[in-house]
Amino acid sequence: MSYVHTGPLVRATSSTSSVIWAEFSQPCHVTVIATPALQADTLFELAISEAQMHTVTVGSHYYAAPELIGLHPSTWYTYQIVIHTESGEHALEPASVTQCFRTFDITIPNQSHHPEATLIPPALRIAYGSCRKAGYPAIDALSAAGSWLSQHIDKRESVWPHLLLLIGDQIYADEPTPPMLAIYPQLQEGAKTFSDFADMYHYVWTCDTGIRQVLAALPTFMIFDDHEVTNNWNNVPSWREQRIQEGQEGLLVDAIVAYWVYQGWGNLQQANNQHPLLALMREGEQSQTDILEALRAYIREETVSSIERSWHYVIPTTPSIFVANARAGRTSVFSDQPEQVYESSRILGKQQMAELQQWMQQQNTIALLISSVPILLPPVIGLAEYLMGLRPFQQNRLLRGVGLQLARIQQWVTLKTSFDHWPLFTDTWQELLHLLDTQSADIVALSGDVHFSYSMSARRTIRQPKNVLYQLVSTPFQNVLSPSSRKEIELQSTMTRISYGGLSMRMLPLYKPSHQPVRSSIIWQNALAFITVQLHADGYTLRQDYMGIVDEKGMDVLASVQIKR
Repeated sequence: MSYVHTGPLVRATSSTSSVIWAEFSQPCHVTVIATPALQADTLFELAISEAQMHTVTVGSHYYAAPELIGLHPSTWYTYQIVIHTESGEHALEPASVTQCFRTFDITIPNQSHHPEATLIPPALRIAYGSCRKAGYPAIDALSAAGSWLSQHIDKRESVWPHLLLLIGDQIYADEPTPPMLAIYPQLQEGAKTFSDFADMYHYVWTCDTGIRQVLAALPTFMIFDDHEVTNNWNNVPSWREQRIQEGQEGLLVDAIVAYWVYQGWGNLQQANNQHPLLALMREGEQSQTDILEALRAYIREETVSSIERSWHYVIPTTPSIFVANARAGRTSVFSDQPEQVYESSRILGKQQMAELQQWMQQQNTIALLISSVPILLPPVIGLAEYLMGLRPFQQNRLLRGVGLQLARIQQWVTLKTSFDHWPLFTDTWQELLHLLDTQSADIVALSGDVHFSYSMSARRTIRQPKNVLYQLVSTPFQNVLSPSSRKEIELQSTMTRISYGGLSMRMLPLYKPSHQPVRSSIIWQNALAFITVQLHADGYTLRQDYMGIVDEKGMDVLASVQIKR
């Protein structure tokens, strides 16, 4: 009997802890046992660590996310899952994958706040990407990464990424693929209920050995984009109200409940964390009752109002990583007043932006910001989105009516073109400029969403700009642009520089492994990006390698970009 239904996944990890998430086929008591690998430079024997919890029932599905604590930094562990059911104890053997993880290096304080510190932290290696439409097309960069990990397991300390960032569209809830429909024909019209979403997550995370290997070995952090709910979720302020009026409230609520259970829960360190949804999971574990309705009630409050929930979080690496919620916290209006269309809007809620500003104050030379959708876009597209977000004549009483009509046209264009990236959201854009002007760190944004990969840089157009904003994009894992969309992007890709909205931007050149420049600044293949960040006493270097399947012989470097500051 297969007791593990989905997983296991290595989730929120730090230098001394790690969460192991799994879905089980029945309620049970779960024990995770982590055994440290022998360390040649360790003078004492490291202890075996255990974490236990009972499964939590959500919609007749059974989940556990026990957190191993008291682990040793910079250490490899293998782990095993043991469950206790009514029929007895069962030690679960790994299903053709290596179950292991590495704790993070010790976090070194920001040297700008500790001038006496002279330690230079080890390099941080990150893998990231987005948009995996499992089963279509055939080439799956994330699954290929699993084979790559197995091939390089003897070099895992020197070449494996320290963590994996899945930054949006892990499922296509509104677009099930033919292989998925062959198993779950009830999903023909897309996911509608929590059970539907659960089936999709199960499929995309278990459909082949490669994906199971990646998730069972790399500490993985996630954030949603639109397809975890439905296409273009929250792309304009009136979107939620319109969908609720169309009777889709239940779909929106269950999609976010499923996101929490499968993605959000595992992003957080569990011990002493006061997040309201973690409290609900603990109550469910203690009561042994199905908490689906309790989760729905919590999510429904956000869905039918402008309440801002906390979906963003910080990963405790050196440098640390701020994972932003660029989808659920967007400006929403629940009003039929025509003037609402005239107001500028936000892609990050006010509370999230305040926390981002506070976090930025603690960063010295580089601030790693994760946004599912890009901040900087190829020049023509970015300018078009920025213009659609402007609201002229707002303060002019005589021309306010003209501005209102123009705003209606802008919103119509936004909907027709599926514009929904940072340049469109004027309030947040201005706050971003303020961060560049006032903080001491460059911002390096990692994004996905657009189904092609590229890199850009931007500086303020003011005299003697202080910092640089870098935009690195890696997407998709497994998807493809329509021929018409690709042609539109290719037509404008010859323009590599532009200025608007207070920023002067340029596309960054890409290089082949031979150091020869790549003719195009855009990568069209399915890819996974590997980043290495090395802090120095007075700056940093960053290298990004776009990894893809080469000649069907395995994963290799498609192109690279390097930044030195």
